[in-house]
Amino acid sequence: MEYLSPKLDIVFKTMFSDKNNTDMLRSLLKAYLGIDESGEYILSNTEITPEELDRKFARLDLRITTESNEINVEIQLLNDKNYSDRCIYYWASLYTSTVKRGAEYRSAKAALSLNLLDFVLFDGCDDFNSNFIWYDPENKISLSDKARIGIVELPKMRSFTAEQVRNDERIAWAAFFNAKSKEEFDMVNRVTKSPDVQKAVTVIRQLSGDERIREEARKREEALFNERSALIGAREEGLEKGRAEGRAEGRAEGRAEGRAEGRAEGIEKTIESVAKSLREMGMNEEVIREVLNKSDGIKWE
Repeated sequence: MEYLSPKLDIVFKTMFSDKNNTDMLRSLLKAYLGIDESGEYILSNTEITPEELDRKFARLDLRITTESNEINVEIQLLNDKNYSDRCIYYWASLYTSTVKRGAEYRSAKAALSLNLLDFVLFDGCDDFNSNFIWYDPENKISLSDKARIGIVELPKMRSFTAEQVRNDERIAWAAFFNAKSKEEFDMVNRVTKSPDVQKAVTVIRQLSGDERIREEARKREEALFNERSALIGAREEGLEKGRAEGRAEGRAEGRAEGRAEGRAEGIEKTIESVAKSLREMGMNEEVIREVLNKSDGIKWE
Protein backbone atom coordinates (compact mmCIF):
# COMPACT_ATOMS: atom_id res chain seq x y z
CA MET A 1 0.00 0.00 0.00
CA GLU A 2 1.27 3.45 -0.93
CA TYR A 3 1.21 5.82 2.04
CA LEU A 4 -0.38 9.25 1.82
CA SER A 5 1.85 12.23 2.50
CA PRO A 6 1.13 14.05 5.79
CA LYS A 7 2.41 17.20 4.02
CA LEU A 8 -0.68 17.24 1.80
CA ASP A 9 -2.88 19.82 3.50
CA ILE A 10 -6.08 17.76 3.41
CA VAL A 11 -4.29 14.79 4.99
CA PHE A 12 -2.68 17.07 7.58
CA LYS A 13 -6.00 18.69 8.46
CA THR A 14 -7.82 15.35 8.63
CA MET A 15 -5.21 14.03 11.03
CA PHE A 16 -4.89 16.96 13.41
CA SER A 17 -8.49 18.20 13.44
CA ASP A 18 -9.75 14.87 14.81
CA LYS A 19 -10.64 15.23 18.49
CA ASN A 20 -9.16 11.80 19.10
CA ASN A 21 -5.78 13.17 18.00
CA THR A 22 -5.60 16.23 20.24
CA ASP A 23 -2.59 14.69 21.96
CA MET A 24 -0.73 14.75 18.63
CA LEU A 25 -1.68 18.39 18.09
CA ARG A 26 -0.47 19.34 21.57
CA SER A 27 2.84 17.63 20.90
CA LEU A 28 3.30 19.40 17.55
CA LEU A 29 2.56 22.84 19.02
CA LYS A 30 4.80 22.24 22.01
CA ALA A 31 7.67 21.13 19.78
CA TYR A 32 7.58 24.11 17.41
CA LEU A 33 5.90 26.93 19.35
CA GLY A 34 6.71 26.04 22.93
CA ILE A 35 3.02 25.90 23.93
CA ASP A 36 2.36 23.62 26.89
CA GLU A 37 -1.26 24.09 27.94
CA SER A 38 -3.19 21.35 29.66
CA GLY A 39 -6.63 22.86 29.09
CA GLU A 40 -9.14 22.29 26.32
CA TYR A 41 -8.17 22.76 22.66
CA ILE A 42 -11.13 23.94 20.60
CA LEU A 43 -10.89 23.61 16.80
CA SER A 44 -13.29 25.88 14.94
CA ASN A 45 -12.79 25.03 11.25
CA THR A 46 -12.54 21.26 11.07
CA GLU A 47 -14.93 20.75 8.13
CA ILE A 48 -13.45 20.21 4.67
CA THR A 49 -15.96 20.98 1.92
CA PRO A 50 -15.89 19.49 -1.62
CA GLU A 51 -15.45 23.03 -2.96
CA GLU A 52 -12.23 23.42 -0.99
CA LEU A 53 -10.83 20.19 -2.40
CA ASP A 54 -11.27 21.29 -6.02
CA ARG A 55 -10.48 25.00 -5.71
CA LYS A 56 -7.07 26.43 -6.52
CA PHE A 57 -5.53 28.62 -3.81
CA ALA A 58 -7.83 27.17 -1.12
CA ARG A 59 -6.36 27.45 2.37
CA LEU A 60 -6.87 24.32 4.49
CA ASP A 61 -5.58 25.62 7.81
CA LEU A 62 -6.36 24.77 11.43
CA ARG A 63 -7.77 27.34 13.87
CA ILE A 64 -7.31 26.44 17.54
CA THR A 65 -8.57 28.23 20.61
CA THR A 66 -7.15 27.61 24.06
CA GLU A 67 -7.66 29.46 27.32
CA SER A 68 -4.68 31.75 26.65
CA ASN A 69 -4.07 31.61 22.92
CA GLU A 70 -5.52 31.79 19.44
CA ILE A 71 -3.47 29.56 17.16
CA ASN A 72 -3.37 29.06 13.42
CA VAL A 73 -1.54 26.11 11.85
CA GLU A 74 -0.95 25.80 8.14
CA ILE A 75 1.09 23.45 5.97
CA GLN A 76 2.19 24.89 2.63
CA LEU A 77 3.67 22.99 -0.31
CA LEU A 78 4.04 25.81 -2.86
CA ASN A 79 6.20 28.90 -2.59
CA ASP A 80 4.22 31.81 -4.02
CA LYS A 81 7.23 34.15 -3.54
CA ASN A 82 5.44 36.41 -1.05
CA TYR A 83 4.88 33.95 1.78
CA SER A 84 6.49 36.14 4.44
CA ASP A 85 3.99 38.94 3.79
CA ARG A 86 1.17 36.43 3.59
CA CYS A 87 1.87 34.82 6.97
CA ILE A 88 2.17 38.28 8.60
CA TYR A 89 -1.20 39.23 7.12
CA TYR A 90 -2.89 36.08 8.43
CA TRP A 91 -1.25 36.53 11.83
CA ALA A 92 -2.59 40.12 12.01
CA SER A 93 -6.08 38.92 11.11
CA LEU A 94 -5.83 36.27 13.81
CA TYR A 95 -4.73 38.80 16.43
CA THR A 96 -7.41 41.39 15.67
CA SER A 97 -10.07 38.68 15.77
CA THR A 98 -9.32 38.08 19.47
CA VAL A 99 -10.60 41.55 20.45
CA LYS A 100 -14.37 41.78 20.52
CA ARG A 101 -16.02 45.00 19.40
CA GLY A 102 -16.09 47.50 22.26
CA ALA A 103 -13.57 45.56 24.35
CA GLU A 104 -10.28 46.98 25.59
CA TYR A 105 -7.11 46.20 23.66
CA ARG A 106 -5.59 44.47 26.68
CA SER A 107 -8.28 41.81 26.36
CA ALA A 108 -6.57 40.50 23.22
CA LYS A 109 -5.30 36.94 23.51
CA ALA A 110 -1.92 35.85 22.28
CA ALA A 111 -1.94 35.09 18.56
CA LEU A 112 0.39 32.28 17.49
CA SER A 113 0.99 31.07 13.97
CA LEU A 114 2.73 27.85 12.94
CA ASN A 115 3.72 27.50 9.28
CA LEU A 116 5.04 24.15 8.07
CA LEU A 117 6.68 24.72 4.68
CA ASP A 118 7.83 22.29 2.02
CA PHE A 119 10.22 24.87 0.61
CA VAL A 120 13.14 26.93 1.89
CA LEU A 121 12.17 30.44 2.94
CA PHE A 122 15.45 31.60 4.51
CA ASP A 123 18.50 30.69 2.45
CA GLY A 124 20.94 32.21 4.93
CA CYS A 125 19.74 30.21 7.94
CA ASP A 126 20.75 26.59 8.52
CA ASP A 127 18.23 25.84 11.27
CA PHE A 128 14.93 24.48 9.98
CA ASN A 129 12.81 25.92 12.83
CA SER A 130 12.57 29.71 13.33
CA ASN A 131 10.38 31.69 15.72
CA PHE A 132 9.65 35.40 15.40
CA ILE A 133 8.52 37.55 18.31
CA TRP A 134 8.17 41.28 19.11
CA TYR A 135 11.62 41.86 20.56
CA ASP A 136 14.31 44.55 20.37
CA PRO A 137 17.67 42.69 20.40
CA GLU A 138 19.70 45.89 20.83
CA ASN A 139 17.96 46.98 24.02
CA LYS A 140 16.94 43.44 25.02
CA ILE A 141 13.34 44.34 25.67
CA SER A 142 10.12 42.69 24.55
CA LEU A 143 7.19 44.72 23.25
CA SER A 144 4.65 41.97 23.89
CA ASP A 145 4.40 38.27 24.59
CA LYS A 146 1.20 38.02 22.56
CA ALA A 147 2.84 37.44 19.19
CA ARG A 148 4.73 34.49 17.74
CA ILE A 149 5.15 33.26 14.17
CA GLY A 150 6.82 29.89 13.84
CA ILE A 151 8.35 28.73 10.57
CA VAL A 152 9.37 25.10 9.90
CA GLU A 153 11.31 24.59 6.65
CA LEU A 154 10.99 20.85 6.09
CA PRO A 155 13.46 20.56 3.16
CA LYS A 156 16.28 21.59 5.52
CA MET A 157 15.70 18.39 7.48
CA ARG A 158 15.94 15.83 4.65
CA SER A 159 18.80 14.04 6.36
CA PHE A 160 19.11 13.19 10.04
CA THR A 161 20.51 10.54 12.33
CA ALA A 162 18.60 8.02 14.41
CA GLU A 163 19.97 9.73 17.51
CA GLN A 164 18.53 13.07 16.42
CA VAL A 165 15.10 11.54 15.84
CA ARG A 166 15.31 9.79 19.21
CA ASN A 167 16.34 12.82 21.25
CA ASP A 168 14.71 15.81 19.53
CA GLU A 169 10.94 15.83 19.08
CA ARG A 170 11.20 18.68 16.54
CA ILE A 171 13.34 16.47 14.31
CA ALA A 172 11.09 13.47 14.93
CA TRP A 173 8.10 15.43 13.65
CA ALA A 174 10.10 16.71 10.66
CA ALA A 175 11.18 13.15 9.85
CA PHE A 176 7.54 12.08 10.01
CA PHE A 177 6.38 14.82 7.63
CA ASN A 178 9.23 14.13 5.20
CA ALA A 179 8.66 10.36 5.15
CA LYS A 180 7.41 8.96 1.83
CA SER A 181 7.53 5.17 2.01
CA LYS A 182 6.35 2.52 4.47
CA GLU A 183 9.99 1.84 5.34
CA GLU A 184 10.63 5.50 6.21
CA PHE A 185 7.52 5.75 8.38
CA ASP A 186 8.43 2.48 10.11
CA MET A 187 11.92 3.83 10.81
CA VAL A 188 10.49 6.97 12.46
CA ASN A 189 8.07 4.85 14.49
CA ARG A 190 10.85 2.51 15.62
CA VAL A 191 13.43 5.17 16.55
CA THR A 192 11.46 8.03 18.12
CA LYS A 193 10.73 8.06 21.83
CA SER A 194 7.66 10.28 21.32
CA PRO A 195 4.39 8.34 21.70
CA ASP A 196 2.62 11.15 19.80
CA VAL A 197 4.85 10.81 16.74
CA GLN A 198 4.41 7.03 16.94
CA LYS A 199 0.65 7.55 17.02
CA ALA A 200 0.91 9.84 13.98
CA VAL A 201 2.54 6.98 12.03
CA THR A 202 -0.37 4.72 13.01
CA VAL A 203 -2.90 7.37 11.94
CA ILE A 204 -1.25 7.95 8.55
CA ARG A 205 -1.27 4.18 7.98
CA GLN A 206 -5.01 4.04 8.72
CA LEU A 207 -5.80 7.05 6.53
CA SER A 208 -3.78 5.58 3.67
CA GLY A 209 -6.07 2.54 3.69
CA ASP A 210 -9.26 4.63 3.58
CA GLU A 211 -10.55 4.84 -0.02
CA ARG A 212 -12.60 7.98 0.68
CA ILE A 213 -9.57 9.82 2.06
CA ARG A 214 -7.43 8.61 -0.83
CA GLU A 215 -9.94 9.99 -3.33
CA GLU A 216 -10.10 13.33 -1.51
CA ALA A 217 -6.30 13.44 -1.47
CA ARG A 218 -6.24 12.75 -5.22
CA LYS A 219 -8.62 15.66 -5.89
CA ARG A 220 -6.60 17.94 -3.67
CA GLU A 221 -3.34 16.99 -5.42
CA GLU A 222 -4.97 17.81 -8.75
CA ALA A 223 -6.07 21.23 -7.47
CA LEU A 224 -2.55 21.91 -6.18
CA PHE A 225 -1.11 20.88 -9.55
CA ASN A 226 -3.42 23.37 -11.25
CA GLU A 227 -2.40 26.01 -8.70
CA ARG A 228 1.29 25.36 -9.40
CA SER A 229 0.64 25.61 -13.16
CA ALA A 230 -1.23 28.88 -12.69
CA LEU A 231 1.62 30.34 -10.63
CA ILE A 232 4.22 29.29 -13.21
CA GLY A 233 2.11 30.76 -16.02
CA ALA A 234 1.64 34.03 -14.14
CA ARG A 235 5.37 34.31 -13.48
CA GLU A 236 6.26 33.66 -17.12
CA GLU A 237 3.69 36.20 -18.26
CA GLY A 238 5.04 38.72 -15.77
CA LEU A 239 8.61 38.12 -16.90
CA GLU A 240 7.72 38.60 -20.55
CA LYS A 241 5.77 41.75 -19.75
CA GLY A 242 8.74 43.02 -17.75
CA ARG A 243 11.10 42.31 -20.62
CA ALA A 244 8.84 44.12 -23.09
CA GLU A 245 8.51 47.13 -20.78
CA GLY A 246 12.25 47.12 -20.21
CA ARG A 247 12.96 47.11 -23.94
CA ALA A 248 10.50 49.95 -24.51
CA GLU A 249 11.95 51.95 -21.63
CA GLY A 250 15.46 51.32 -22.91
CA ARG A 251 14.53 52.53 -26.36
CA ALA A 252 12.90 55.63 -24.90
CA GLU A 253 15.96 56.40 -22.79
CA GLY A 254 18.18 55.82 -25.80
CA ARG A 255 16.18 58.33 -27.83
CA ALA A 256 16.21 60.90 -25.07
CA GLU A 257 19.78 60.55 -23.82
CA GLY A 258 21.78 59.14 -26.69
CA ARG A 259 19.94 60.15 -29.81
CA ALA A 260 23.03 61.04 -31.80
CA GLU A 261 24.88 57.88 -30.79
CA GLY A 262 21.85 55.72 -31.38
CA ARG A 263 21.24 57.30 -34.79
CA ALA A 264 24.84 56.70 -35.83
CA GLU A 265 24.62 53.08 -34.74
CA GLY A 266 21.31 52.68 -36.55
CA ILE A 267 22.72 54.14 -39.76
CA GLU A 268 25.68 51.82 -39.61
CA LYS A 269 23.46 48.77 -39.18
CA THR A 270 21.21 49.98 -41.99
CA ILE A 271 24.17 50.36 -44.36
CA GLU A 272 25.39 46.88 -43.51
CA SER A 273 21.96 45.36 -44.05
CA VAL A 274 21.31 47.15 -47.36
CA ALA A 275 24.80 46.39 -48.68
CA LYS A 276 24.35 42.70 -47.87
CA SER A 277 21.05 42.59 -49.74
CA LEU A 278 22.51 44.32 -52.78
CA ARG A 279 25.43 41.90 -52.89
CA GLU A 280 23.02 39.00 -52.80
CA MET A 281 21.30 40.56 -55.83
CA GLY A 282 24.64 40.41 -57.68
CA MET A 283 25.59 44.09 -57.67
CA ASN A 284 29.29 44.99 -57.59
CA GLU A 285 30.81 47.21 -54.92
CA GLU A 286 30.93 50.33 -57.13
CA VAL A 287 27.20 50.20 -57.87
CA ILE A 288 26.43 49.51 -54.22
CA ARG A 289 28.37 52.61 -53.17
CA GLU A 290 26.48 54.71 -55.68
CA VAL A 291 23.13 53.44 -54.53
CA LEU A 292 23.91 54.04 -50.88
CA ASN A 293 25.34 57.52 -51.44
CA LYS A 294 22.11 58.55 -53.17
CA SER A 295 20.00 57.28 -50.27
CA ASP A 296 18.61 60.00 -48.03
CA GLY A 297 20.58 60.36 -44.83
CA ILE A 298 23.08 57.60 -45.66
CA LYS A 299 26.68 58.24 -46.73
CA TRP A 300 28.86 55.36 -47.91
CA GLU A 301 32.39 55.80 -46.63
